[in-house]
Amino acid sequence: MYVDETGCNGDPPCEAWGVHLFRRNTQPFRLVEGFEAAEGRALQRSITAALLTSERADGQDVPDLLQIGHGSGDRLVVIWRNLVVGLVPPECVKQFDQVLADKPRAVVAVRGVVHLSGDLWRVWVGDLPGGGFPESTAHLDTLPAPEDKVLGIPIRRKGDRVPVWPAEVSPVTDDESAG
Repeated sequence: MYVDETGCNGDPPCEAWGVHLFRRNTQPFRLVEGFEAAEGRALQRSITAALLTSERADGQDVPDLLQIGHGSGDRLVVIWRNLVVGLVPPECVKQFDQVLADKPRAVVAVRGVVHLSGDLWRVWVGDLPGGGFPESTAHLDTLPAPEDKVLGIPIRRKGDRVPVWPAEVSPVTDDESAG
């Protein structure tokens, strides 16, 4: 079987047959200074979905390549294992202006670490800091954590507050429904 230098054997689908047209062009990028991705609390489901079961169970730092690309509006998103796991904080967007400006489908690849910080998984974009990860700042998490639901029905857990009926609307009791 013939295989050329691109790994294509001539049968579709193949890079030579145009499949690469649908892929984003990823460029390597070296950050000057690392930062923590914003909205870690709101995007916990995405982060834990991207983690392997063994990584989640161990709770160890997971170094990997991350992608930075355009999101909605003028926001930049952090992509890991094909899932959006964070947003680039506004004060860090300037680092990517030269590479991502005027290229809406452009993506840059950067090193990063997904780590457990307290009870939340956080995404550090950039090289592993020498003195350990800095404390998470409160201004990074502005979106509320999503409510747990199954088929649109909120899940109540032990210790959750049960809604109280308003005074003007009281629930029907068995005595009232019988009479």
